[in-house]
Amino acid sequence: MPAAASFLDRAAAGHALAEALAAHEALSRCAPPLVLAIPRGGVPVAMPIARQLNGTLDVLLAHKLRAPHHAELAVGAVDEFGGIFLADHALSLGATGTYLSHETARQRALIQQRRQAYTPGRGAPHVAGRPVVVVDDGIATGATMTAALRAMRRLGATPLVACAPVGARDAIQRLNALADAVVCLQTPQPFYAVSVAYNDFAQTDDATVIALLAMAADPG
Repeated sequence: MPAAASFLDRAAAGHALAEALAAHEALSRCAPPLVLAIPRGGVPVAMPIARQLNGTLDVLLAHKLRAPHHAELAVGAVDEFGGIFLADHALSLGATGTYLSHETARQRALIQQRRQAYTPGRGAPHVAGRPVVVVDDGIATGATMTAALRAMRRLGATPLVACAPVGARDAIQRLNALADAVVCLQTPQPFYAVSVAYNDFAQTDDATVIALLAMAADPG
């Protein structure tokens, strides 16, 4: 049976992560970081982190590529900068070249729509030479976070830190090669689902994301 939930909600998980990150050596000598949340669920987690670290909150758009007939299962991910990551198991789950071409185009179109909705009038932030913390509300397969971290590396973010309140142990281990540090508070074994770690895991909608970004931009 799954263990009892570790976090009240995403905001509470963000506060717990913020405490861990504030003391982390990878960020101890840096300027205030750019805190990039993976929407939608990563945004309420990232909000208290940005406040604790005196950082700037923004979003990093990376979407999973859904497995055929299994929309919740990732066979890879794409990022808003044109990168694509395919998992080793993609073909075994029926993700043919034709399927992946259509699914990639669909997710990239959704990414463009979200960027326009979330940060109208501007594109993704510039990260070259800046400390970056990438935040999600949980890591299951690690596909989306992998795509996000690869994009940040290509664009020159330094140092680069990935964090989530909870994650699958094997996925977290794979991410260690992609970032200067990976901070994950809970790695339950066996891993059932991200939602198990939360008492309240209600879906974060676009309106909430937009409101939180506006609040971060104008804290007064």
